[in-house]
Amino acid sequence: MPKLFELIVVEGQLKSQAQAARSDLAQTFEKKRHLFEEARKVFQPIEEGAPPVLEDQSDIQTTVPKELRWLAGIWSKAIDTSYQVAHGNTVAIADVRLDDGTVLLQNAPATALLELEKRLSEVQDLISHAPTLDPARGYRPDQHRGADIYQAREVTKTRTRKVQKGLVLYPHSAEHPAQTQLVSVDEPAGTLTEQHWSAMITPARKSELLARVEELRRAVKAALYRANAVELTELPTCAKALFDYVLR
Repeated sequence: MPKLFELIVVEGQLKSQAQAARSDLAQTFEKKRHLFEEARKVFQPIEEGAPPVLEDQSDIQTTVPKELRWLAGIWSKAIDTSYQVAHGNTVAIADVRLDDGTVLLQNAPATALLELEKRLSEVQDLISHAPTLDPARGYRPDQHRGADIYQAREVTKTRTRKVQKGLVLYPHSAEHPAQTQLVSVDEPAGTLTEQHWSAMITPARKSELLARVEELRRAVKAALYRANAVELTELPTCAKALFDYVLR
C-alpha cells in the first residue's frame, strides 16, 4: 500500500490534468458543436429516372455521453486521489519533538502541522523585523520603569554661552594708550544631561527568539514528514459512485 506522501505528490498533477481536460471539453461543447451532428444535402433532379446526388455530408464524430464518460475517467483519478489524501490525513499524526527530545505537541494531525509550518514562517519573518537596542548606548534594564524597559547610559554635556570680553591688543605705555577690542567667547553656562529609554529588545534576545522559532519550524517539518509517511492500509474511492449517479 502507498504512503500518504506518495499520494500527495501526484495529487496536484492529477488535479491539473483533470482541470485541463474539463476546460478542453467545455470549449468543444461550446465551439465545436458540429462534432456531435450529422447532416446531408441531397439533390434530386426532376428528370424521370435521374438518381439523387449527394452534394454534402458531415458525419457525427463523437457523442456527448461518450465525451462525458471520457472526462469522468480522468476526473475519477483526481477525485479518488484527493479523497484518499483526505482519508489519509485522518490517520496521519506525529509528535512535534524539539532538538533535546522534548515533545511539545502530541499526536498532531498532518493538516494542522502544515498550517503550523506556514504560521511559524510568518512569525519568524515578523521577529526578523523587530527593532533592537543600540549596544553603543549602553542600555540596561530600568527596574523603576517595569519589565522590558531599558535606559541608556546617561550622557552629560557642558552647555556654553556667548559673552563679550575685552581683548587687549596693545597695553598702555607712555607713548600710546592701551588698545582693546570686544570679542565673543564661549564660557560654561551649565551642564546638560541626556537620558534615553527604549522598549526595544536586545540583539541577543532577538537572536534567541529567532533560534527558537527556527528550531520549532524544523521540528514541525520533521513531524509533518513522519505523519505523511504513514502507510495507508486502505484506499477508499468515491468517484465511481458519484459519476454512476450523474451519468446513469
